[in-house]
Amino acid sequence: MRIFNYKYLENKTWYNEITGLLPFIHAERGKQVLYLKQKPAEPEKLVEIAKVQSTEASNAIEGICTTDTRLKQLMSDKTTPRSRDEKEIAGYRDALNIVHESFEYIPLKVNFVFKFYPHSIAR
Repeated sequence: MRIFNYKYLENKTWYNEITGLLPFIHAERGKQVLYLKQKPAEPEKLVEIAKVQSTEASNAIEGICTTDTRLKQLMSDKTTPRSRDEKEIAGYRDALNIVHESFEYIPLKVNFVFKFYPHSIAR
């Protein structure tokens, strides 16, 4: 990690519009719980979109591709994988589901993270 040089901030000009928003950020802290209770479907939909985008990006790095329609079907677990690539996508989906459903109970340790990705180099 880099060390942040706070001297950089001494001569920095801050726009009043930005600094005026800082008290609002503090005031709004914690209100997301109320929002989640009022509109629970919206954050869930955003999580599902993020899962699809994460899966698509991660698999593209490894050269694993499919159509958008097929990816959405695989991510919603509404179809059976037909190829090795689709099995990889389904595996990534399953790992994401475990993380999102159980994140409070998952210890953040290197060896545990490697269990999610069996093709990684064992340490």
